[in-house]
Amino acid sequence: MIYGHHLLLCLPSLDPFQRSNNLWKKWSHSTVLQTSKVISDCPGDMWKYDVMTTIGPFYWNRQHSKVPLQNSVLACLWTLSNQESYRGVADRFNITKSTVCLHLHEFCSLVTTYLSHHISWPTGQALHNSELGFRAAGFPNTVCAVDGCHIPIVKPHCENPVAYINRKQFYSVVLTGFCDSKRRFCHVNVGHPGSWHDARAFRLSAVGRLLDEDPQSLVPEGIHIIGDSAYPLLPQLMRPYRDNGHLTARQRRFNQKLNVARVVIEHTFGLLKTKFRRLKCLYMKNIANISTAVTACCILHNMCLEEGEAIEVDEQVEAADNRAPHPQNQDAVLHRNQICDLF
Repeated sequence: MIYGHHLLLCLPSLDPFQRSNNLWKKWSHSTVLQTSKVISDCPGDMWKYDVMTTIGPFYWNRQHSKVPLQNSVLACLWTLSNQESYRGVADRFNITKSTVCLHLHEFCSLVTTYLSHHISWPTGQALHNSELGFRAAGFPNTVCAVDGCHIPIVKPHCENPVAYINRKQFYSVVLTGFCDSKRRFCHVNVGHPGSWHDARAFRLSAVGRLLDEDPQSLVPEGIHIIGDSAYPLLPQLMRPYRDNGHLTARQRRFNQKLNVARVVIEHTFGLLKTKFRRLKCLYMKNIANISTAVTACCILHNMCLEEGEAIEVDEQVEAADNRAPHPQNQDAVLHRNQICDLF
């Protein structure tokens, strides 16, 4: 696995503020963009003009902080992209531990508020491009793939913390993610307890509700989402046939092609956790802050991908539960059989 280059450790011993200011002035891939993997995978102009320009005014107005914005943003990016303790980050950037926590929550909140447009459902040309990508992977007429993964956390402060203990006996929240064929998040839903099944978290997501209430507004006729056996079979959501030992050759090919195409969402989760290693265990106890931090990482993930950057994917992703059975939707069964007949 490639986790990036920690070039700050190799620089001359300077005051962290002076060092950060020098890095920011140079603003190149060989300096500030390589302070962590998340920065090195993103073009300088994007961070300088998109992130900085967008959240800068709101950051100052709401925080009234004496820490320069550029230093605060670098500290937040470093914190999200590493598993270093808050105290270690504070020492690295010559600020207090409480300031790190305060600025991190503020940064994530501003990213989710003012940069949320970087996560959008594919329509028009974007939908067409995604469909072409899935078609090349062997499963046509697909807009995106869905799956769930666990984000490990510490025991949360809430009414029922036991609900956040998943079947593997650690605390977590469920991240339900939808991605296109280019590993770009189209929609995310974060914060449901780790003990919840994927299908339940999906049902309560905005996409799940729209598929129930007005599916045509989200998925055009003849187009579908693909998921694993955790999800219900719907006309707009294809899942594999249940293998009872009596599948036909076409049904087995259908399952194989769907699983090959669907693996893109698992790669997306792996890429997310490789780039933002803080998600391998979030030491936060407030569920709202946890949801905001994870969503912010998903937004920043998309911003990195917009310039076509790529890194190795961490395949060790904690999948959510997929064991619950689902009732059969006859229209969906017919649609799946029609697709199966094409293989």
